[in-house]
Amino acid sequence: MAHGHPDARFYPLGMVWEEASIVVDRINNEAASNTALLQIAGAAVMGKPGLQQLKKVLKELTSG
Repeated sequence: MAHGHPDARFYPLGMVWEEASIVVDRINNEAASNTALLQIAGAAVMGKPGLQQLKKVLKELTSG
């Protein structure tokens, strides 16, 4: 219900299972993205190539 399905309690069981699977995939992808960004941020602290990579990634993520 917390992930955009306020009426989930009324869904058929199969639909709940499918939607839950989608939410788990989304949460896992978000965790992987956060981990990658943390790794890039660490590389940015270590030197100029990492900083350039961080700037590039942040620009892509912010559409600009």
